[in-house]
Amino acid sequence: MNYFKRSQIASYFRIDKELVIIFLLITITAVIFFFVANQRAFLNFFYLPVLLGAYFFGSRYATLSAFFSIVLISGVALLYPDSFSFNGTDRFFRWLDIATWGGFLLISGYLMGLLYEKKVQAAKEISKTYQGIIEMLSLLIDSVDQHTHSHSYRVSVIAEKISRAMGCSDREVEDIRIAALLHDLGKIGVSREILEKIGRLTNSERDQIKQHTTKAVRILTPVGGRVTDLLPIILGHHEKYDGNGYHALIGETIPLGARIIAVADVYDALTSDRPYRQAISPFQARNEIVANTGTHFDPRVVKVFEAIFPTFDGVGSPFAGVLGA
Repeated sequence: MNYFKRSQIASYFRIDKELVIIFLLITITAVIFFFVANQRAFLNFFYLPVLLGAYFFGSRYATLSAFFSIVLISGVALLYPDSFSFNGTDRFFRWLDIATWGGFLLISGYLMGLLYEKKVQAAKEISKTYQGIIEMLSLLIDSVDQHTHSHSYRVSVIAEKISRAMGCSDREVEDIRIAALLHDLGKIGVSREILEKIGRLTNSERDQIKQHTTKAVRILTPVGGRVTDLLPIILGHHEKYDGNGYHALIGETIPLGARIIAVADVYDALTSDRPYRQAISPFQARNEIVANTGTHFDPRVVKVFEAIFPTFDGVGSPFAGVLGA
């Protein structure tokens, strides 16, 4: 049997997990149904699996849930002619009640499912807009200094790789990736002369550079929403594990995302040419990061960085930045 046929068979027998959940909800409701004295009143409880199906899985699963519930109740009504009777109600009105209930169940499930799908679509559009704004801000950041072109993008790729390897959730990985894209946003307020200065920075100039983390937070704070989760990461990406960073945070008090970006930022930094120095090789940069484990960098992050180091090939070249800048 060739691979294509095996794939077809596998897909035919693949279990639809969402449908199984809906079946279980209906089954549980049906089991309880048989132990309830007033079965006509309990019919309304079948709205529960239908509405849950609509909320979590959309109109298709809500409609299927309603359909299975109607089939189940119709089967009960056929097998047990005395069920759903009330004060001598004849058979016609009993079936009319079931049909009315079933119609409302189907309509409710379908409409609730449509509302769910519209909500999901709106969320996708908002996310797309959000991502577009982030990308534009990232391009704006890199345009500030011609020597750090695409720096933020490359740092975000490396930080994403490290965070995934560390077992971060999808939400955490995305927050770290976006924070890495925006980590140098505050440098927009720093003059090009300072950013591109060949000689040694004065204390005043170095203080201006150090302020770029707090400036980035001030710029992004009014945005609110999910961006708020990024602020501690951006603010702390120049903290050192031993407490000698910009804001003197130490060890685990530094957000994990900031500790990850610190490694990615420095690696991308050391492997780039700058007006005041030449780039070093990726292997030399790796050794430099390892040598600063426990002082500049979180040992756990460095351990993962070393493990996935071979995957950085092709992330981007040349790399950009400077250790501790």
